[in-house]
Formats: sequence, structure tokens, C-alpha cells
Amino acid sequence: MTIHTFITNSETNKENKTHSNSVDASESNVVNIRSARKAQMEAQQELLDYMMWTMKHDMDPHRLHDDPIEIFRAEMKATFVA
Repeated sequence: MTIHTFITNSETNKENKTHSNSVDASESNVVNIRSARKAQMEAQQELLDYMMWTMKHDMDPHRLHDDPIEIFRAEMKATFVA
């Protein structure tokens, strides 16, 4: 399913009163719901993995590293590559 949102301006409204496809592609913002949902689910999974990763350490990773998320992502990438 794809959602089309149109930028509103007086010219576009005059031409597009019946919601025809006469509006330029440059004037519309197309959002693919499936890809947005997939990205959201991947972000949620990464958050859960990060929370579990922080709980596995003896000391809070936020005290050990300036950017613990960068360390987490590097460790995850190394785990999946190896």
C-alpha cells in the first residue's frame, strides 16, 4: 500500500480538485507503508538487542564509553560477519 501526500498550494488545488493524477511527481511525497513498517520493526529490534547488551555488562557501558551505541553496533556487526 502506498500513501500519496500532496503539497498544497492554490495552483495545485485548482488543477487537482477531482484528485486526478495530473500533479507532478516533484510535488508529491510518496511513502511506502511496508518499508516504513519494516524500518520501524528493525529499529525496535535493535533497541531490544541494545538493552539486552547493556544488561550483560558488569558495569554500565555508558560509564565506560563515550558512545556505547557505536561500540554495540561494532560488536553486532563483528558477530554477524564472523
